[in-house]
Amino acid sequence: MKSTIIFFILVILLDCSVLSVHLTSNVYARNVNETSQFYYYKQFIDHYDKSCGTFSQRFLINSTYYKPGGPIFLNTPGEGAINPITVKASGISEIVASFNGLLITIEHRYYGESYPPIKNLTTPNMKFLTVNQVLADFAEFIKNPPTDIIEIPKDAKWIFVGGSYSGNLATWMRKKFPKLVFAAWASSAPLLTKINFFEYDQGVANALPCHDRIADAFKFVIDPILLSGNRTEIAALKSQFGLDVLDDDQDFASAISHPVSLMVQSYFPPTSPSEIDTIPTFCAAFAKAPDNKPETSTLILAQVTKFFLNVSGITTPDTIKTNFATSALNTSVPNDMVSFMYQYCTQFGWYQIAPKPPKQSLRSQIVNRDYYQKQCNFVFPEIPPPHVKRIVRQFGGNTGRFSRTIFINGELDPWKHLTISGSNHKTISRNKVFLIKNASHINDLRFPTSVDSDSLKCARKFIIETLAKWLCVKCITDVSGFVKCQ
Repeated sequence: MKSTIIFFILVILLDCSVLSVHLTSNVYARNVNETSQFYYYKQFIDHYDKSCGTFSQRFLINSTYYKPGGPIFLNTPGEGAINPITVKASGISEIVASFNGLLITIEHRYYGESYPPIKNLTTPNMKFLTVNQVLADFAEFIKNPPTDIIEIPKDAKWIFVGGSYSGNLATWMRKKFPKLVFAAWASSAPLLTKINFFEYDQGVANALPCHDRIADAFKFVIDPILLSGNRTEIAALKSQFGLDVLDDDQDFASAISHPVSLMVQSYFPPTSPSEIDTIPTFCAAFAKAPDNKPETSTLILAQVTKFFLNVSGITTPDTIKTNFATSALNTSVPNDMVSFMYQYCTQFGWYQIAPKPPKQSLRSQIVNRDYYQKQCNFVFPEIPPPHVKRIVRQFGGNTGRFSRTIFINGELDPWKHLTISGSNHKTISRNKVFLIKNASHINDLRFPTSVDSDSLKCARKFIIETLAKWLCVKCITDVSGFVKCQ
């Protein structure tokens, strides 16, 4: 599963966390106007036993647009290091500017440089990486903001913003700490935690006109070879995809599924004539093929995989093994991939498995639940399956009513099934939900461009107008300049 989970972690990392009141000075840096300046808090390792000590947690501030009285936008990248670029120029910073707000981005514990003082990422050292510890980090920050760095009024309204997993955190912060978090904006948040996430491939298929050709390749060529036990044919198949150095058949089967998944999940319509519209271009390769035979479709998939490996710099036996081979996993600190893997394996699940026949599958049948669990236990021995129902019981999954929470989702997003847009009509109608047409994962968090679709522009208008209504203010941005929205 290293290929499955780690490869998916790469997807998330591409797309795209407080304070101790007993410290005299929690923040080391001082320049609030320089948004690329890192600051450091001394944060409790265990909020339920503060005798365990503290660790340094990084954060960034963008006060460019801030005026006293403006709201405080709190954001975390979730499963990755904080990046000054996203604090300066993103879909979030543009909304912050509309309200003369202050933007603070906090690094999630166990990511980037915000690790507790541990020697490695083995199971015993990961026990403080839980959702409730993470939420307690943000709550502590809000209750005790860095007033020695920038003055924040006690009655300031805090708005939590996040995308994908951090969109969950935004939603859960508003639900668990409604007196601290005034409102939340959650982009592509997979609120429903479940182990067998076979619906992911259904989302990919819905976005691809050529999904039948991909399914045929797995059903009639790839799986029959992998299940045959014929080592000569299996070796030839791996070589065809440029992955012959992978000894484990399941690692190989998982790896060849993800270039297509990544293409759909990271899909964003071209912003200039020089950019390629990836989904139509990909499917055009099948349309131009000499025939519709599964063998031909397999050849096209192999070429796509080789192209992806090349542009990703995964071209040598060592880099292929590092990215896909189970035995190559490194548990030294820091390693954000391992941290995210731990969260998957213990709390969220989201195993992207092949659906059982006769349902159409865009991956091999040997990429199953047992494969994921085997790999979880290889890295974190003796841990049980993910406690997904515990998260659902605490926060409600993707059903119910979420007060003062904005949900923005993409029509083509493979994760949509787990978001509030994948819930029932009653839930959708009771919440502030906007579904962006022809969009995938966290498109609303991207920096606006002049050629953004009308639907994406309407989503931003929806965010601004909803927040303005809740805040009882007139936003700085003139939303009348937007296209007409339904």
